[in-house]
Amino acid sequence: MNGEKRILCIWLLLVLVNVVSANTGAASIPAQMSEMTDLNNGLKNVAAALGVLVITHAGLRWIMSEGAQERDDAKKTIIYVIVGLIIVSTSEDLTNALYKPVTGCLAE
Repeated sequence: MNGEKRILCIWLLLVLVNVVSANTGAASIPAQMSEMTDLNNGLKNVAAALGVLVITHAGLRWIMSEGAQERDDAKKTIIYVIVGLIIVSTSEDLTNALYKPVTGCLAE
């Protein structure tokens, strides 16, 4: 599995964790909320570590590339990982922004 797919998988897992925590009413139970927050933060740390490794690998590929196509592929990988890390870092906010309006409409 390449770096872009790993970042996407981790982001989807983070979104799932956030949706599950919202569905179980974890906000009203401090112990569950703490566990979900710890899990979410742990997964974000794993994503950041993987992102750094993939960016380092792509940077080395870029430096050692001999052709224009190899350089472009390395640049694209770095851009994709940075975008993925931005998405992962904002996953909780994105989930809340998308999930709360839907549950508010269903509650009425």
